[in-house]
Order: sequence, then C-alpha cells, then structure tokens
Amino acid sequence: MLTTKNTISVGELTAQIKSILEGSFEQVAVSGEISNFKHHFSGHMYFTLKDETAEIKAVIFKGFNQYLRFKPEDGMHVFASGRLTVYEQRGQYQLNIKQLEPAGLGTLYLAFETLKKQLAQEGLFGENRKKILPTFPNRIGIITSKSGAAFQDIINILQRRAPFVKVILRATKVQGAEAAADIVDAIADLNKFGAVDVIILGRGGGSIEDLWSFNEEIVARAISKSQIPIISAVGHETDFSIADLVADKRAPTPSAAAEIVIQSAREINEICERLMLRIETYLTNLIERKWQIFDDMSNRIFRQQPQKVLQLHKADLEKLVKRITKSIRQNQRIWDIKLNPITEQLISLSPNSILNRGYSVAFRSADNKIIRNSYDVNVNETFKLLTSNGKLTAKKINDLN
Repeated sequence: MLTTKNTISVGELTAQIKSILEGSFEQVAVSGEISNFKHHFSGHMYFTLKDETAEIKAVIFKGFNQYLRFKPEDGMHVFASGRLTVYEQRGQYQLNIKQLEPAGLGTLYLAFETLKKQLAQEGLFGENRKKILPTFPNRIGIITSKSGAAFQDIINILQRRAPFVKVILRATKVQGAEAAADIVDAIADLNKFGAVDVIILGRGGGSIEDLWSFNEEIVARAISKSQIPIISAVGHETDFSIADLVADKRAPTPSAAAEIVIQSAREINEICERLMLRIETYLTNLIERKWQIFDDMSNRIFRQQPQKVLQLHKADLEKLVKRITKSIRQNQRIWDIKLNPITEQLISLSPNSILNRGYSVAFRSADNKIIRNSYDVNVNETFKLLTSNGKLTAKKINDLN
C-alpha cells in the first residue's frame, strides 16, 4: 500500500532526474532537422530537433543566438552543440544550444575558427597594429568585382558625398578558386602604385562558400602587410570574415565603407567653419592679451611720472563725479515719477481735502473727543463743529429716533 513515507513529490522526482541528466550530459553534439521554429520577442529561439526516429526540444538563448551567421528555418538540417537541461515546470528535457551550424558547412566553420585562433595568437587582430584611416583622402582604391553591385553602391555614394575624390578600381575576382590569389595581387598592385591613400576591399553578400576567399590565410596576411590602410566590407552586416578581423577598419557593407572612408562635402564645410571659428577666437584672444600687456606697460611708465599719474587720477575723478551726478539726477527723476501718484493720493485722503468736499467733524466740548454717534452727546450739551473754513459751536436739542 502506498503511503506518504514511500512516495516523493513530483518536484523531488524532477529534481533527481534533472541532477542525473545534467550531470551526465554537460556537453553533447547532435544533428537533426529543425521544426516548430519560433523566435520569441525576448530574443530567445525555441524549436524541435528531429530525425526519423525521435525528437528533442531545443533552445538558444539571446546571448548566444546573436552570433549566428544564418537564420534558422523549419526543415533546415543543422549541427548543434550544447548541454542537456531539464525544464522543471513542464517536466521535459531539452538541449540548451551554444553553437549551431548548417549541416554540410561544418568543415568550413571549423577551418574558419582554426585560422581565426592561429592569426589571433600571432597578433594580426591587435588594435595596436591597425593603421589610422586618413581624414581627407584624395585617392581611394577599390578592390572588388567591376561588374558587382558592391562597386556601383560605393561609386554612387562617393559621388553623392564627395564628388571631388578620385577613385582607382583594381578589378578582381571575389569568388571561386582563383579569387584569393587575385585579391592578394590586387593589394600588392595598389601598394606598388603608391598614389592611393586608403583601400576599400569588399563584395556583396552571399553564402559562406561565396565569401570564402576573404577567409583565406593568404588574403589575411596580404591585408596585414599592406602599407595602405584597408577597410574590409565583405557581405552583409551579419557576415563576418577573417578579412574583417585583420583589416584596419571593418564596414558592415560596401555602402557603409563608402560612408566611412571620407567625410561628405557638407561635413567638410562644417569642419572648416569650426576651424575658422577656432582660429578667429585664438587671434582675438591673442590680440586682447597683447593689448593687456601694452596697457600694463603704459601704466608702469605712468607710475614713474607723478605729474601724469595725478593727471590720470584727476581725469578718473572727474569722470567719477560726472557719473555720480548723472546717477543722482536719474534716480531723482525716477523717484519723482514713482512718488507723484502717491503724493496725490495722500493729498486726496487728507482731512482738509475731506472737509473741503463739504464734510465736518464734531468734537465734544468737554474732552475734544470725536463724536461718532448721537449717543456720545447728551441733550442740551454743547459741542464743536470743525469745517473747512473754521469752527462752530452747537447744542444738542433732542434725540431723533
């Protein structure tokens, strides 16, 4: 009979399975076909890897799938490597993939990674050996196919941005068995020519086989030996080649290389305007400093001549007196303007003005206190009336109700 003593919870069972599986399959490599592919808005990729007999859930988290050189699709055969994990909430195991390659291209990717590691150890990718691109090149060398779209893109952008720049094309093969050697010769030819300030090396997008010439060791070493700075512009933005790593500058596309290689005419004009402003400011400050030095020297000479010093102080004092007098008069006018309305208001509110308008003030005869109502004075009691032109004596006869 089953009891709580001889059973475990689902979570505990899953935890045990998770411990066994993840501990036994920390690194696996499998091949299969992608199905039910979903690129989640979070950036993670979820799909199923299957063959004729079985299938397994798989995931590539955002931190790893951003380095993929292709877009996974349903029905695509791939090589995958990673570790086996257990998704406890659903009680299922899955392959947590770290690397994914299209099937059939594994040899090329292996060759790419091997050469990349070798050249990195030799220091060919180091920032300290990369040459600085000229700010204002006069001649731009282009190594690409004359009939390719990449060349037309570069030319169109350069003509729009900087029509004054001269372009020298060294047409070359960019695909096939002979392309790598031709690219090496092209780099040597432009270096020998000597009248080029910077080189754009590139081609349009394509498969890894199409772009392989730019992953050849001889091309990488030719780029490294070039005395002229080289911009690598191979394929589309997601493509990455050995040439990109060795070159002095990598452009994501040939069009981007044309944007990078030189400032536009508008940008050059703005730079010139900023430089002119800096020169003008520098000269103005220089002149002002010289005048200040001159004034200081003049003052020193004056100090050595008491009569001139007194004359100078007298002139300064006269200027100061004039400024003070002028300031006093200005302030006086200002206060006159401000006080006139107040004065008129005070006059209109004064007792005499009120009396002149026909009013009078009554005072008790005994103590001269103002009579404010009829009860302040008794019947037959005399009181005084103050008018605008004198005083009167009056007597209260009776109370009026």
